[in-house]
Amino acid sequence: MPKEFSEDLRWRVVYLYTDSFSIIDIANTLYMSKSSVTRIINIYEKWACVTNPYKGISGRRKLFSRNDMYILQNLIRDKVNWYLDELVSEMENLTGKRASIATLWRSLHYLGITRKKLQKEAYERSEIMRAHYLGIIGSCNESLSW
Repeated sequence: MPKEFSEDLRWRVVYLYTDSFSIIDIANTLYMSKSSVTRIINIYEKWACVTNPYKGISGRRKLFSRNDMYILQNLIRDKVNWYLDELVSEMENLTGKRASIATLWRSLHYLGITRKKLQKEAYERSEIMRAHYLGIIGSCNESLSW
């Protein structure tokens, strides 16, 4: 999809058009296509502005709100070694919204949380837990020795 023209460039098209430049001259001056110039002029004549005020945001509506994403981020921070299906059920309990595993994975990707980061944190956490366990076992063995 081509990049949209900025609003100030669109206004420049309108200014040149009101200064009685032809559509071809405007297109050549601003390095735009004639159809783009025509479209901008038609929008201006119809709405008196250079962007369509009724144009909506494209794409699907997001399932998780900003607050839900914050909950997910905290959940991942606490439960690093959980599987995605466990995270889905926990998110349903916390937010009341049922999401698929793919939706949860896309939400994690949006937050910048990758599998590589999760594996690293889970490994570090398991190392800490293992060291803690060995410390407890070591202290128990010392108290049991005769």
